[in-house]
Amino acid sequence: MARRSSNNIKLARARLRELMVDPQRFTADEDEISGYLQPGADQGGVIAVIMPRSQSDIEHALEVARNYKLAVYTPQPWGVNPRRKGFIIDYRKMADVLSLDPKRLFLEVEPGVTWEQVLPALEAQGVRAALPAAARSPYVLESVLEREVVLPASRFSNRQLATFHVLLADGREYRSGSDALPNSVAHWREDGGPNISRIFTGSRNSFGLPLSGYVYLYPEAEARKVVARGFSSRKQACDLAQRAARAEMGTEVVILNKAKAKEVLGGDPGLEAWNLVLGLDGSPDLVAYHEKRLGELASELKLKPKSMPAVESAAAEALGRPWYAPELSLGFYTNFSRVEELSGMVESALKVQGGLSQMLVPVKHGATVYLQFDVAESGNGAGAALEKLLFELADAGAFFPNPTGALAAHVFGKQPAYMRLLKDIKRFMDPDDVLNPGQIVEV
Repeated sequence: MARRSSNNIKLARARLRELMVDPQRFTADEDEISGYLQPGADQGGVIAVIMPRSQSDIEHALEVARNYKLAVYTPQPWGVNPRRKGFIIDYRKMADVLSLDPKRLFLEVEPGVTWEQVLPALEAQGVRAALPAAARSPYVLESVLEREVVLPASRFSNRQLATFHVLLADGREYRSGSDALPNSVAHWREDGGPNISRIFTGSRNSFGLPLSGYVYLYPEAEARKVVARGFSSRKQACDLAQRAARAEMGTEVVILNKAKAKEVLGGDPGLEAWNLVLGLDGSPDLVAYHEKRLGELASELKLKPKSMPAVESAAAEALGRPWYAPELSLGFYTNFSRVEELSGMVESALKVQGGLSQMLVPVKHGATVYLQFDVAESGNGAGAALEKLLFELADAGAFFPNPTGALAAHVFGKQPAYMRLLKDIKRFMDPDDVLNPGQIVEV
């Protein structure tokens, strides 16, 4: 395509409309565009939203961006804040499950595939995936690329992505790991040369636009039982959860306060103030042993948890679907020894009517723990208090996964060498700063 005027927005918009062909895959309507933006963001910064169906569509769209000096944005959970004129690529039409291999335990998906779309197919094949515990969107590939915390984080890593394919800003395709080799079918994630695949994960598409990815699958266990125990305090629940996780007892080990449990279970089947849920997998004998051992651990800790059969039935269903985080929420990693301290900071700062919904997920057999706090109502200044709280928690030692915006600048600013490296990588991968400029940090 011949190079055209870099400031003729009408021509650029017309070219994007032409590329999409189907009118339903293109919009320049201001009301529709505003739904993709952060509150208060410059709506004039986005000239259109396009919905590609193929790699070819994205390649041509990137060519338009380069020719007209436009930025390319992808939807963000908190909304796009355009730093310069550009257009948004919405992946919802690229929603094909490319392959499901129950023998090699891989699921290959395009970026528009949702968890709700794949779960019936996984169940039919007798396999399952590590489901997110606090997803920001319904999309499978986005969840695994951003390394969102998973419900079985106590047993499995949050890294659930094997290999992936992305399109670079200059139009070239990048394939991670062994997928870079001709005719590769293994999908191992190790790179054969300099390992640059990690820069794409957690980057919110700042270095490349995803095309597809291979997600790990797991066979169904021979036997499975979900058990639930109730406690009057968070500390009691944490004590037992930590011991259970370190004894490798549960595939899922999750602590929920009453408010959070009501949300994920869809009601109150007899909840306590704090509820520990464990998914026990293995042979029938192993499952029975783990349930017995859980009672022994409670006795060793001098705890008397309440058994909750009705909760167990509801929790078994809930653990079979993804859990989503509301717009007003925060999550971070810490050690079990600091749960009470950091939780107290959150509860003191976010004094909302009816309290907070809280979830705790032990990670790597209890080596660390992930804390999630949800605010159902955004009134009473909770939003402003939460934004201020993020910085205080970061300074207190809370580890935020994939920080963005002002929080990212605050966190990365503590390590100037890391910030310089981040800028160098961005300039190398995307010298014209085309892909999601300023959506993570200004580089």
